[in-house]
Formats: sequence, structure tokens, C-alpha cells
Amino acid sequence: MSQWSDLTARTLAGLGTCEPIYQPTNFWSRGLRWLLKDLDERKLEEFKYWPSSSSWFYPIYGNGFSNATIEKTYEFAKTVNDGVWHSYINSALNGSFEARRDFDVAYMFWNRDRWPIELENLGESRVGKPRQYYPVSGVKDVGFGRPYLNYLMILSALSNHVEAPPKSVLEIGGGFGVLGEILMTRDPEVRYVDVDIPPLITVASYYLTTLFGDRVMIYDDALKDGGPIDVPHSAVLPNWRIEDVTGDFDVALNAYSFQEMEPDVVEHYATVLAGKNIRYVVSLNSVEGKPKAKQVGEWGVIDPVTSDMIEAMFQARGYRVAGSYGKFLTRGAGRLVVFEREQA
Repeated sequence: MSQWSDLTARTLAGLGTCEPIYQPTNFWSRGLRWLLKDLDERKLEEFKYWPSSSSWFYPIYGNGFSNATIEKTYEFAKTVNDGVWHSYINSALNGSFEARRDFDVAYMFWNRDRWPIELENLGESRVGKPRQYYPVSGVKDVGFGRPYLNYLMILSALSNHVEAPPKSVLEIGGGFGVLGEILMTRDPEVRYVDVDIPPLITVASYYLTTLFGDRVMIYDDALKDGGPIDVPHSAVLPNWRIEDVTGDFDVALNAYSFQEMEPDVVEHYATVLAGKNIRYVVSLNSVEGKPKAKQVGEWGVIDPVTSDMIEAMFQARGYRVAGSYGKFLTRGAGRLVVFEREQA
């Protein structure tokens, strides 16, 4: 485990000295403390089961019903409807219906003429001890959690705008690396780069190297603190090194984290991505933005970033809205927008 301890120590030190624009904003200052506490006190091998995971990087389905509570609910339901099925109550309360809905939406919306794929044979790894694992595709030993299905829906939308599966993807705030898992499982030649803050750098590095070995570059002593970074395959890197990453990318993506930043931070990332001349950018973020904090240091953002603001930022940098998707695809308060760079 010394490798991961060293990685966490190095990235925390770098976080303290990097440009302020890359440091955690008000919303994530609390998350950083919670995640570091779990990393210190619990096993990295069980990161999907950390108490902090469902709040900060591993959303779950359902409304918190335990198996015991579901059993009690079923017993009560029988008193008002003697024909109620146990499997129905169980699926309704444990999140299975929601997971199946998301899989079905991704499956039906996926453009297979452009991106041939057998979605039912993909599936989330059990590395990290997922607290939820739904076998909704009908294939034995293949299951999905909510983060995985969120990204399948994002990619299904993108498949209707990009002629072929992207060969290189840059993600800002990749959580535990599930997008990389999907892309790298499907295509052994794909190049995926995730830039994030610690300790999620450590979590994603652990996850993706466990699954894909040396196909994934991590932020170890082989990389200097400054200068260009050439990523021949895939990598997990600190967010403050995004400008140092060389090479072209087909797609850049942000899911559910622009909304947790402040407007000037999102403006900066939009400028960086536009400077890399990336043709397609995908944003899945809240329509209204995150709630405002009552004061600095309290939970929330100082100035909410809305989907309209994100659209305006990218449009001002030469992107047009190629597609915009609301509740029928994303469910909840999110808006998924596919931007395309205006071609000269």
C-alpha cells in the first residue's frame, strides 16, 4: 500500500502549492476531508463501500431501504394486497427498477450503426466492493452500479453526434475512473486521461491499474513536477497538470462536477479545453446548479453554476450546442449537453 500512500502524499502536497484556480472550491473542501478520513481509516480495496462514497463519487439507487426494512414493508403490503409479489416490492425499493430503466434507456438510445457494441456484455468490475450491483442486462455475472449506468447514458447520447467511437477522451473530475473502465474494456487502443484532485487521484489510479495494469500511467516519481506530459495510453493525473498534457483528444467530458465549482473555475476549464482544440465537449450538470452555502466553509457553493452558464461559456469559445437532453435521458435535475467545435 506504500505506493498509494506515496501518491496521496505527493498529490496533497501539490494541491497546496498549485495555482489557486485548481484548488478545491467551497463545495469540495468538506468532501476532501471526508474522503481523506475514509482513506486513512478504511481499506482502499473497499472504496466503493466507504461511508463517504455515496455522497461524493459513487451515487446509489433507491431511497436507503435496507433488506430488513424491505421485508417489513412487504409484510405490511400483504395486509392491503394479498397478491403482492415479494420480488416486485424488493425491486421497487432496492433500486433495481431504477437501474433497469437507466440500462434500457442507454441501450435503446445507443447508435449502433456508428458505434457497434454489445452493451449487455459490458459491466462494472467488483473491484472496490460495490454496495450495489444490478444484473439488469440479463447476462450472467454482468452487473452495473449507478455511476456505470450514468456514463452509459452519456455515451449513448454522444454516439448520436460522433461518427465513430472516440479514440481519445479527456475527463475533468473522473471520480473513481468508471468512464475509463468502460472505454478501456471496449477498446484496448483507446487513450483516456482523467484529471482530478486528491484523494480521488489515488482511488482512480488504484482502480484502473488493478483492472488494466501498465496501460494506465499514474502520478509517480517517473513524472516530474513540471513540464509536458506525454500520455501514450491512459493516465490519472492531478487537475493542475491538465495544461501540461500533450496530444490531441477527440472528446472532453465533465459529469456532475462543474456544478460543484465556482464560475471562474469552470470558465478556466472551458478556456483550457478550447485551447486544446477538442472538437466535442460533453457536460452533464445540474440545470439550476448546486445550493448556495449560507457562508464560506458551509456546505454548498458560493455562486451556483447552471447549465445555461456552462452553455454560454463554451459558446463564447467557439462551440455550438449539437444536442441537449433533459429528464427523459438523464433523470433528475441534470442536463446533458453535447458541444461541437465550430469548424473553420
